[in-house]
Amino acid sequence: MLRFGIGARIALITLVALVAAQVLMLAAYMMERRRADAASATFLPLMGQIAAVVRLVDQIDPAQRDLALQATTSAGFLPRYLKTPPAIHTPLLLQTVERRLRALIGADDGWLIAVTIIGSDRNGGQPVRRLGELSGARLQAVVALRSGGYLEILAGGDLTVRLLGLPVGLLAGVLGFLVALAALLAVHREMRPLTALVAAVNRFGAALEVQPVPERGAPDVRAVIRAVNVMQARIADLVRTRTLVLGAISHDLRTYLTRLRLRLELLPADPHVAKANADLDGMQALVDDALAYARATFSGASDEVVDLSVLARAELEARQTQQAKVRGAEVQGAKVQGADGAAEPRLAPVRLTGADTPHLVRGAPGALARVVANLVGNALAYGGCADISLFTGRDTVELRVEDRGPGIPPAARELVFEPFQRLEPSRNRDSGGAGLGLTIVRQIVAGHGGQVIIADRPGGGAQVRVLLPALALGEGPA
Repeated sequence: MLRFGIGARIALITLVALVAAQVLMLAAYMMERRRADAASATFLPLMGQIAAVVRLVDQIDPAQRDLALQATTSAGFLPRYLKTPPAIHTPLLLQTVERRLRALIGADDGWLIAVTIIGSDRNGGQPVRRLGELSGARLQAVVALRSGGYLEILAGGDLTVRLLGLPVGLLAGVLGFLVALAALLAVHREMRPLTALVAAVNRFGAALEVQPVPERGAPDVRAVIRAVNVMQARIADLVRTRTLVLGAISHDLRTYLTRLRLRLELLPADPHVAKANADLDGMQALVDDALAYARATFSGASDEVVDLSVLARAELEARQTQQAKVRGAEVQGAKVQGADGAAEPRLAPVRLTGADTPHLVRGAPGALARVVANLVGNALAYGGCADISLFTGRDTVELRVEDRGPGIPPAARELVFEPFQRLEPSRNRDSGGAGLGLTIVRQIVAGHGGQVIIADRPGGGAQVRVLLPALALGEGPA
């Protein structure tokens, strides 16, 4: 079976549309030629033509009258001389036409001039009273001659063209527009597979889960869709394999790290032992961050209803418990590790507002809890405090975390989302994490159909806003 490519299909659709438009225009023109004069006269020329014939007949020798009338006769214009006037009355809608004709002839109000519209011969030539009788109707004008007698003119053709001044091309233009609209719909139908492909690729980029696209359309479009489907499967398998490898490595590294920690605990207290324990803590946090980054790749939104207020309150309680342990330890200058492994200032304040009411989204509770923990940990590590706020709009739920640190320069606001990128270039765990916290946040949020925005906090500091699709009305828990 012969199949055209998308380029050939669009070209063929355009060609057929142009040919159809030309055929319809030609048909309209031929129909008008049969039903009206070739000149397609409008209202003013028709009245002027009638007035000119009346003046001509009034001025010439009566012996030349028939010859003059014969010379002015055409397919859509038939004048004839009458000795007695026919029964004719100007309807209300044509009184303006009558006044125009009277002004052109120069006759006063008492002079007999009447204009009406009569039906076709099928209707017996009677005056038109219904819209259905306008098909094939003619204009009838009767004018009294100064030389005696009466002149009757029958103007045939399409009266909407001759009286209302609508050109023949208008009909062709309307038909052309309809043909172009049909062509546009046909092109849209051919482009629908590509539109579906674009949507599937966007979903795949956010969730890294295979989004199969039905193979439809032209052969080359089908080939592209088939290639994209295969590519999705390969990329998903590659990333899934990477995650499994990282998970296995992380498990084995945890085993070795646990052994090293046990051996260090058996050693006597020594500054070198303390430093070794600190290095082990850093290695453990780095392994955890790397594994969380790999898992975040597949942390797309699920069907669970999640209340961000609950997650925020849980994070606040965890931080307060952590701070209570620091107070109880009473270790001067002690520091506590954050959720992403970053060191946080001792007794740094964490505040929460807007959590008194539910803020519902659809997603994975564990992944969204990781988002809250990472943002709070970053704020504490770099800004000395963390102010958490929750807002629900018509379409989005916003999680906002602010600090009073140096902020993030506009030029670096995209860079901080890259893996292992930090504004502070050292790998010192005391000055921040491994540079995966915000990367994990963006991956999880993108998988839930949201976005992360970094801005300046009014009065100084950084402001990180997470916007997630709000739960539609009626989707909440029963």
